[in-house]
Amino acid sequence: MKLTRMAYAANMLIYQVLALKNGETVLIVTDTDRPRSITEAIAYSAVSAGGQVTVMIMQPQQIGGEEPPAAIAAAMAASEVIINQSTQSLTHTEAARRAMREGARIANLRNFTEEMMFNGGINADYHQVKKVSEHIADLLTKTDKIRLTTPEGTDLTMWTKGRKAIAQTGFVTKPGMLSGLPDGEATLAPLEGVSDGIVVSPYIADQIGVISEPFQMEIRNGRITKISGGKQAIELKMLLERKDEAGYNAASQFALGTNPACRIVPNTREVSKKLGTAHIAIGDNRSLGGNSASTFHIDFVFLNPTVYFDDCCIIKEGQYLIAMGDE
Repeated sequence: MKLTRMAYAANMLIYQVLALKNGETVLIVTDTDRPRSITEAIAYSAVSAGGQVTVMIMQPQQIGGEEPPAAIAAAMAASEVIINQSTQSLTHTEAARRAMREGARIANLRNFTEEMMFNGGINADYHQVKKVSEHIADLLTKTDKIRLTTPEGTDLTMWTKGRKAIAQTGFVTKPGMLSGLPDGEATLAPLEGVSDGIVVSPYIADQIGVISEPFQMEIRNGRITKISGGKQAIELKMLLERKDEAGYNAASQFALGTNPACRIVPNTREVSKKLGTAHIAIGDNRSLGGNSASTFHIDFVFLNPTVYFDDCCIIKEGQYLIAMGDE
């Protein structure tokens, strides 16, 4: 019964998101913490569509952006279609970049739950999400400076001239593309070494979860200079102390969610795609065309942002003030 209920989402992934062709090689990457039911539903749908399916199971990785085991990286490079159903993101890894250079299409379902197979962002009109994402990405590409503020006190300025935005639309139909489910965002890598400002109490961050205590991160000349606050701030400081210096690069990513069906849930995979949210990242951004080479990537999501593209207010406290590309 559970597999039957999951068939809609699995078929949507295989037939719409990936437009899988008969005979294509499909690699499903998962780990021991992820629901086997999701793996089986996706594999069954891919086989039914004529895919040559391989499933590889690894131990859960510690953080997004960590390279997968060598055997999985080799399998990724040899596959035409890759579905990441593991706990952490593989997007910001050399394994993913190599696979995309070889022409692979990658669908990201990291940290996907059984509940997300039925509800929320997966039920969006993805043709509309595509229109909105591409429209916002086009505006973002034409922007030289972004300012992000929030009611909690975040005030961060990023410079972007010359950087091209990417629309993640929920479609991965051409070689070298990356998207997933649920999806919907316009994103780019801000210029390194020039972001300035302060991040105060985002809703959630990868690795450290929902921010429930005071949290403040100061950024000067594109580097995190101070982190203060409660439990999550201490966790982030300890994590950065264990990782590479490039992890202090901020902001390494800026993105706006474009999917109205996504929900405010304690899972960055979904909430970061919700229409009206914004997120930034620290760490690696080479998969977005940036130059920050780190061993990890952490997203910070804001629920009610005000965002300026140059001097034009695009979003005010989570509400778009511009046409959304469908008029």
